[in-house]
Amino acid sequence: MTRTTPFKKKEDFEHELKDFANKYRTIISNHSEKISDYFEISCYNMIVKYYQHKGYKLEVCNKHDGKFRYKCSPNGHLNNFSYFSATKSMKDGTEVKFYIFHNATVQSAHDSNVFTSPDIVVADVCTLCFTDEHYETKKKLSYLANRNVITFCEAKNFAPFPELMINFVGTVNELKPKCLSKIGYGDLHLEDHIAPSMMMSGSENKPCKTIRISLESRYWINFFDDLFDNPLLGNMSVRNIENITTFCKKGEHKY
Repeated sequence: MTRTTPFKKKEDFEHELKDFANKYRTIISNHSEKISDYFEISCYNMIVKYYQHKGYKLEVCNKHDGKFRYKCSPNGHLNNFSYFSATKSMKDGTEVKFYIFHNATVQSAHDSNVFTSPDIVVADVCTLCFTDEHYETKKKLSYLANRNVITFCEAKNFAPFPELMINFVGTVNELKPKCLSKIGYGDLHLEDHIAPSMMMSGSENKPCKTIRISLESRYWINFFDDLFDNPLLGNMSVRNIENITTFCKKGEHKY
């Protein structure tokens, strides 16, 4: 089938979300009518599946009236929305546990008063910090401290374009600057964690492929394109997992 657009029908997303919900014995609530939100939710589900294929046990947390409540906006307190916990018993007998959030606000690695909200955030705690100094009013901001953020992903319902890809490096610098060093983290305790990633709906052209290869070779990051026709993360295989850059292993992106 010839593809003419990077966008996907709302009905296709709804079918995918129902399948995902049935698997985790929950139902979806408060998802938006906007296609961009459906794509973002789909990418969140892909990251959950990624960790499942890495051998983690996934569990729904913070249901609301028995429903999984996605956070389709940076607005609102994170504890009013649902998320997943992931646990795994390691070879040394310890248990690893972390949490996968949707649109969590994260503190900068450089300035404690600067915040941004990646579409998907993996953190080692589910405990929030609060400040009433962020807004002009005394409205409180709920956020995750930078030291507790393991990794993050951005989901954009666009075909790749140079500015989008290069601007992502700025977000990585703000939240996980060590990923921009030549040696990266090199921490085997982080070998399962996907490096900061940009997930895009459309497919790359030749100039964007050149940019992707250059940036992925320099930094500890991933760019995933064509997630409608070639959902690398959606249809995981052992081979595909090995193509993904983590915090201690560079992937070989040949898709």
